[in-house]
Amino acid sequence: MDIDISGETFTIAEDAAAKRFTVSHAGKVIGLVDYIDRETSADDTADGPVRIFTHTEVSPEWGGRGLAAKLVRYALETSAEAGLKFRTTCSYVQNFLAKNDEFDKFVA
Repeated sequence: MDIDISGETFTIAEDAAAKRFTVSHAGKVIGLVDYIDRETSADDTADGPVRIFTHTEVSPEWGGRGLAAKLVRYALETSAEAGLKFRTTCSYVQNFLAKNDEFDKFVA
């Protein structure tokens, strides 16, 4: 998915082999959200695999443009559309979820 911010084009995509979502500019990855998929455990509300978001980062020189929020939203929306519920150990994703209650029904 391409997005435009202040006349610059950024590409957000999933790299399933690396288990991460990325944001790129001019072909170079400048940010990521890592995840782990695991089977449901007793403390989950999911019936199937659970995606755990473990880490989010955007290169400091690209900070302040809202890229991390757009990347995390894409990761959450894509995971929900795939029928996954999710959890997080990442403080950025945790704070994002606290501010965006439309994802509450997908939290395992």
